[in-house]
Amino acid sequence: MGRISDLDSILIEMIVQDAAYPTISFDVIVDLAASGSGGRLLFNMRVDSHTDVRRIAAIASTSGGGVTLLLLDFNGMSIDVYEAPTGLYPLVIAIARRTHQPLKAQVDTSCEPALVELLDALAAL
Repeated sequence: MGRISDLDSILIEMIVQDAAYPTISFDVIVDLAASGSGGRLLFNMRVDSHTDVRRIAAIASTSGGGVTLLLLDFNGMSIDVYEAPTGLYPLVIAIARRTHQPLKAQVDTSCEPALVELLDALAAL
């Protein structure tokens, strides 16, 4: 698992560890983590152009203001949990805003470059 310190992120990590992945899908685990932690799902997206990560989800804490990221590795064998550093919040929020646009706007502007930028920033930590 990744770096964790926020209590909501720790709770999310415990939910992810307790889930029966890969018997339960990544999407279901993300939903369980958001609802079980009292958080709000910001986005859950496929990543097409990254060599290490297949999917990424972001859950906003409703109590502490933090953001927890869940990453499904490219082989689909493990889920890593990271507390997003505050410096990455603007990027996370920009991705979340794009995913909540009307479908035509989502098709016209890809989130892929921002997703890769976020993943590269996490890898640099």
